[in-house]
Order: sequence, then C-alpha cells, then structure tokens
Amino acid sequence: MDAEDDGGGAVRRARAGAGRGRAAPGGKFTVPRPPRGLVVRSRCDEALATTVAAHRLTVVSAPAGFGKTTLLAQWVARAPGPVAWVSLDPLDDEPGRLVRVLGDALARIAPGARPEDDPGPDRGLATVARRLDALVTALEALPPETVVVLDDVHLLSARTSREVLGPVLRYAGPRFVLAGRYDAALPVNRMRMAGEVGELRERALAFTEEEVADVVRAVGVPGDAAAVRALWEITRGWPVAVRLALAADVLDGSGEPLAQLRDRDVPITGYLVEEVVGSLPDDLADFVLRASVADQVDPELAEALVPGGARLLDECVGRGLFLTDVGDAGDGPVYRWHALVAAHARAVLTRRDPLAARVAHRVVAAHLGPRDPAAAIRHALDGHAPDLAARVLGERWPDLVVRGDVGQVRGLRAALPPRYRSDPDVLLALAAAHAYEADGARDDDGGPAWVGELVRTFLGPGRPSLEESVRRGRALLDGGVPDSGVPDDAVRALALYLVGRAELQQYGPDPAALGHLAAGGALAAERGWVALELGCRAEEAFAASLRGDVGAALDGARAVLATAALHEWQGTSIVASAHLACGVASYWRDELCAAAGHLRAAIEAAGRNRREVAVHAAGVLAIVCLAQGDAPGLARAREITDASWPDGSAPEHLTAFRDFLTAVQLGAEDRPREALAIVDESSVAFADPLALGWQSDQLLRIGDIEGAERALRAAEHAAAGAADVLGATPAQVRVANLAAAAALHADEDAGAAHAALEAALAAAEPHGLVRPLRDRAAALHPLLSAHLEWGSAHEPLVTRLLVAEHEAPTPRASAWDLTPRERDVLACLRSSLTSEEIAGSLFLSINTVKTHMRAIYRKLGVDGRRAAVRTAVQRGLL
Repeated sequence: MDAEDDGGGAVRRARAGAGRGRAAPGGKFTVPRPPRGLVVRSRCDEALATTVAAHRLTVVSAPAGFGKTTLLAQWVARAPGPVAWVSLDPLDDEPGRLVRVLGDALARIAPGARPEDDPGPDRGLATVARRLDALVTALEALPPETVVVLDDVHLLSARTSREVLGPVLRYAGPRFVLAGRYDAALPVNRMRMAGEVGELRERALAFTEEEVADVVRAVGVPGDAAAVRALWEITRGWPVAVRLALAADVLDGSGEPLAQLRDRDVPITGYLVEEVVGSLPDDLADFVLRASVADQVDPELAEALVPGGARLLDECVGRGLFLTDVGDAGDGPVYRWHALVAAHARAVLTRRDPLAARVAHRVVAAHLGPRDPAAAIRHALDGHAPDLAARVLGERWPDLVVRGDVGQVRGLRAALPPRYRSDPDVLLALAAAHAYEADGARDDDGGPAWVGELVRTFLGPGRPSLEESVRRGRALLDGGVPDSGVPDDAVRALALYLVGRAELQQYGPDPAALGHLAAGGALAAERGWVALELGCRAEEAFAASLRGDVGAALDGARAVLATAALHEWQGTSIVASAHLACGVASYWRDELCAAAGHLRAAIEAAGRNRREVAVHAAGVLAIVCLAQGDAPGLARAREITDASWPDGSAPEHLTAFRDFLTAVQLGAEDRPREALAIVDESSVAFADPLALGWQSDQLLRIGDIEGAERALRAAEHAAAGAADVLGATPAQVRVANLAAAAALHADEDAGAAHAALEAALAAAEPHGLVRPLRDRAAALHPLLSAHLEWGSAHEPLVTRLLVAEHEAPTPRASAWDLTPRERDVLACLRSSLTSEEIAGSLFLSINTVKTHMRAIYRKLGVDGRRAAVRTAVQRGLL
C-alpha cells in the first residue's frame, strides 16, 4: 500500500478555497484515487472492514505517511452501503463552516438530506446551533448502513471538534470513520466503555516484513529475503520510508542489502521537513528537533532541553509524533523515538543550527551520565565537551565494566584531547579496560595495577577458578585499596559485587556473600552507578532463590529486569542472575514454561563471561525439560553443561550433578533399574537429600519396599546436615521427603500416608513449593483424591495438583521415544491441514500418516488430535 499525501494536499486545497463562502467543489467530497503501484494489503482491509461493521465510530490514527487515506479509499470502493467522504482542510476549523461542509457531503449521497441554511443575517452561535440541530436530524434519517468518513480530522481544533462532532456522535445515526495523524479532542469515553469505538493505529498500519517484500516486488526492484529484512528493520514498516528508500535504490542491483545500511541512507529528510516538522507550530517543531538528539526522552530531559519541554513532550505524545512508550523510569514515563525519524531530525538540526545541536548533545550527556555512561560520553564528544566526557568516564567506569562495555573505553579515551588523557579517573578506567581485554596493565598509561588485578581476577579471559577468585577478592577487601592518589569507592564497590557473586556460585555459598552484595549495592546507589547496583540486586534475588524464598526472588528479579529493560540492557550479563532467579523460583512454583523461558534467557545473557551462571541455568533447565517431556530441550541443556569444561576441569559437584541428571533421565524414561545402577553412594550428588528421596521413588517402582524405606530415612538424616549439591533448601527437601513418604505408605498404611501428605502440603503452601508434589502427582493421584474426604486444611492446593495432573499429566516414558518422522507429523497436527494434506506435504501415504498419528496418541497418552497438540505444547514438544 502506498503512503498518502496526508496533509500537503489538504493545505493546498485550503489555500485554493480561501475567501469563498463554501468549500471548494469536486475533490473535497470525492474519494481519492489509489496511487500508482498500489499493493493491496488484505490484512489491513479486513481489519478496517471488520472494525467499521462492529462500531459506531472508527478511529484511524497514525503519523504522516502510514497510508491512512489510501486504506480508506480502498475500503470505500467495496463498502456495502453509501459513504459520504470529506477531506478536511484548515479552513474547516470553524463550527459553522464544518456544519455546512457535512451537510454538503450528505447531499451528495442522499439528495435532500442537506439541512436548509438559515435565511436570517445572524451568523452567531444560536444560528450554528440551529444548523447543527438540523444536521443531526438529517443524519438520523439516513439508512443505518451509511458511513461518513472525515479525513485529516487532526486539522480540527478541540473547540470545533467538541461543538460539532461531539453532538453529531452523541445521537444514533450513520457510522463515522475519523482519520488523522492524531485523535480529535472528542468526548467519546462513554462510547468506548460501551464498546462503540473501534481503533486502527500505527502498529496495525505499519508494513509487515512480508508486505515490504510485496512492495519490493511491485516496484520491480531486485531484493532477496535478507535485503527485505534489512529494509524493514531500518524503516520499522513506515510505509512512506519504504517507498522513498526503494525510490533511492538502497538495494543494489544484485539484490543484496547494503553492507552497512544506515538511517541516513533512507532519504526521508525532505518528507520529514515538509510533512512532519513543517506542519507543527514553531515551538513544537523546535522541540522535536532538539529532543531527537536523544534516542529516548522523558519529562526531565525535555525540561532540560527546552523551557516548558515537559508540556511539549506531552503534546508530541498526544499528536502521535513517532514516539513509543517504553516504560517508567521512576520519575516519569520514558519515550523512544522512531530511529529513522530521530536520525534525520538530528541532521536537520545540525545543519540549521550547529550551536543548538551541540548544546542539546551536552544536555543529553549530562542527563544520561548516571544511566548510560557510554552513550553519555558519545553525546559529550558530539557536543564538543571533552571535559564532560572525561568526567563521565572517570565517574562511571564501574558501570561500563559491569555491563561489559569496558572495551569502548580505549576508543573513548583516544577521542579525548591530550590534556584529559592523564586524568587519574581516566587512567583508572583504562587500567580496567586493559585487564578486561587480557593485554595486561600498561605501565606507559600510568594505570593502577591493582585495578587491573581486580578486573582480571573476575572478568578477564583466563581468570582463575572460583575459589581462587574469591580468595584474591577477599584479600583485596580485607587489605584495603593501596595508596594511589585516587578515591577507592569505585574499586571497593566493584570488588564487593564481584566477590559476592562469585561466593554465590561456589558450592555451599558463604553467607558473607549477602553482606558483600548489600554493601556493594548501597555504595553503588549512593554514587549513582546504576548498572553496578542492578548487578548487586540481581545477585541478591538469586540468593533468595537459593534459600527458598520464592516470593522475594521473583519480586527482586522482576524489578531488576524491568529496570534493565528501561535502559535496554536486556541481553547483558547484568541480568543473567535475575533470569536465573526467576527460572529457579518458577520451577519450584511449577510454572514450567515461565521457568524454561527465564533459564534460556539466563544462558544467553551469561554467555562466555559468566560460565558458572550458564551452567547452573542449563542444569535447572534440564530438570525442567525432563518435567515437560521436552527431549530436544533436554539435549540442548545437557550440551551446555557438558561443553562448559571440555578440558575435564569441571568442579567435582558439577561432575556429580551430571551423573545424577543421567540417572533422573533414565528414571523418566521408565528405566528405574538402569537409573539405580548409576547411583554412586560415594558421590556428593547421590548423597544429597533430594537425590536420596528420588532413589526412594525408584526403589518403590521396582518393588523394593525395604530399600525405599532405607533411602527415605537417609534422606531425612541428610536433610539435617550440610547444604546439598542440588541447591534445594531445607523447606524444599522437607516437602520432597514428605511427599515421598506419602507415596511409600499409600498402599500399606493409609493413615500414615495421609498424615505425611498433609504435612507436605503444610510445608509447601507458605513457600509456594508446588513442584516436589507435582513430581509425584501421578503416584499420589488416588491418595490426593481421597485426601479431600480425609480432611485437609489445604484443599485449594490439593485441587490444583489434581487439576494440573489432569491437564498436563506427567510425561509417559514412551513420549521420549517419538521418532523424527512422528515429530514431523506432530508439528503438522497443530495446523488446519487434513490428514490427506499432511500426507501430501510430507510426501507420505495417508496410511503411513495415520499410523504415525496413532503412535503419537499412544505415546502421549491422549485420544485425539486436539489433545495431542495441547499436551505437546504443555511439554515443550511444539
């Protein structure tokens, strides 16, 4: 779909009709012709048709260049009833004139419907009111399938909208479609609450990637999938930008995207100046150019850029000027500019007023310093303020280290004038950069060697083991910072964070970790090191998950993730432990899909810099995949744990955990004897209380009641001892052991079984520890059903367990044996394809497909296609 003129034509029509008593004839009430090279978008056409049919009022609102007029013109051509079209212009922003214009539009579709003009000379408010009453009467007489379209409704002031459109919409009559760059100031909240208002906005009107491909083909420009994706990503589907980019040949003749497609390669500056900035009041236009220097803007920054900036920012949001709400920074909302619009607006400001552009960069640098030091330094240098850049670099280097941005320090320092390069704080940052990049402390730079030692110990390549890192870090904290002539707060805060997080990742984490993290977080908050503070808070959330405080872990981790998202740090190592905390807590609460998502995010964020976190997350993810019956996910998780220490240097507890995981997998595959054969009583993993409870379950499955009782007694004894290698807390171990005891006594001593089950429920409910019970829900199912009659203080939890086992039963052993071809057929079952169509798509016979379907149903324990898809989704097989 092409982008419409959307404003410029309306202005020209207004000038042509100036001085006349009536609106200019012809085009004002005529549906515009579709543009050349039109690409029909059935998605938008259907959405508009459905919305108009279901609502009295439809609002089509998006910035300039989103194809609003073209979309409406296409719909009118197929509208089921009569349509009155009005292309508004600035001269219509007067109540009396707008009433006459609406009357003229009605007369074109229903002769005689136009209200008669008052013959009297009075043209005051009373006369407008009488004409408006006549217009409402005429509208009420129209057939209900009639639609009135008002294009460019943003040209009407709030006064005209309220005085004319407000009464018109208040009473029953034809349907209305109001299209504009932003919403008219109309009192329609009652209609919204009544469900009478439908809306199509920027997100619905933007091109999808597939639609960009359609446009590329329609204009005859060579372009493969990679080229189309590059164009879609840089324009974000803004239709006019796509058209202008193609007109400028941003795709070369071979169809490959430019090696580095940049914002400035899309020639929208002229359109931006004429149709966006040029249509704004002078003060708002100036604000848009200045504020676009920053990628994101909030009320505080807006006020710093321009007096009254918060009000102007609010007006920009109201006008829909290419701003997206990205959250709340605590002091107010934060908005992100459309990257393409911001880049060209910055270029316009730099050309028009270079001094204003420099000042804006400096203001943004000062604002971003505490939040995003790397961006702040770039803005300071762009604003020709090297002193500000040096100050930010010296004050904020700990945040750069924690975020993994320390590699930028060298380039940023090189951009500073020579007289700033010997600043002590800059030298401190440079020493950290050299250590992080493993090229040693550079004596010729004058950087403090002890700073490099700290970074190298915990972050640099080839760093020592966790135990050695913790030893060295504690020595630094205990000995204090050597006398170097620079403040030691930065190094101390960073050391507290790095030592605390390493202590948490050790087997049997030292309680001192919490003290180190709390002190580091407080110092970071005092000095305004946001990333460092977030890192400490993320580790504290992880510590809460380790001690079984599920609620505190989730609350703390979610707060960290929300703040990180606000600063666009979602993929950095800062949030790895927060995702891990959410994953562990969600697992114990039996929210397996959420747990798997967070654990995968933790692995991705940890990367190579935080190998211990990635391995920990992969281990928990493997347990989650076992619970879901997700064989591919289990294999990928195990690849991570096996590949993390390829040289055989894995810690003893990790090697033991791998063996335990193998045994658990065999148990899940209904091979309990093979699982028990792996048990090594001398291994720290198999001496763990959770592992002993698991052994009791397996021994019970093969009929060894005495062995199951011995393992359970050993588990209860071990629970009172040292911390376990599997990371369970005493509360989690107690719930698991009591659940195992209930299963053990279910057949031989109903009273003891019910008592153990009630004790397990009582221990689980305060902490939300559902998973230990769900692991045994299949074995406990008859006991759980009878427990409601036996009498329980925890009936909601019992009901939840029974319902969960019905809706998402424990994966059967045969589910692990789905063949690759059965998985292909299973993937097709969630589509609308018939069995014959599935056979054709997979190049199989219909009988073969039906055989695979029967095998899938048997292995998943279901009796039909819909149940198979639901169960497969719940277990992560789809």
